[in-house]
Amino acid sequence: MAKVLIVEDMPDSAEIAAQILRRYGHEVLHAASAEQGFAMAGQHGPDLILYDYWLPDMDARTFLQRLRAEPQFARTRVVVCTAMPQGAMQQSLGDLRFDACIPKPYRLSTFMRIIEEQLADPAAPGSA
Repeated sequence: MAKVLIVEDMPDSAEIAAQILRRYGHEVLHAASAEQGFAMAGQHGPDLILYDYWLPDMDARTFLQRLRAEPQFARTRVVVCTAMPQGAMQQSLGDLRFDACIPKPYRLSTFMRIIEEQLADPAAPGSA
């Protein structure tokens, strides 16, 4: 299965996502900050990154800009997780290349549908 990096500062939220992903057979890595997330992404080469929109050390816009500037992450899928309404979140991110958004609180069916779509879709990341 896939290797998924969860970048989330709230332990409960990270654990819920990790439990769901493990239940479906995915390998899970967890970073509690954006900087730790960059380091772990470089070390482990995840297939997908789940990024909490509201991290204290770096918002999703900055994270995506920095990630997409690195050639080794050009094809890495990034799914932003947020409690913000999806329309407002997409507007705030502008034309940055994120792949999908998962609303919080997590609903199992929605969460796994989006994860599986992202892992199965051969299209280049950033097309959403």
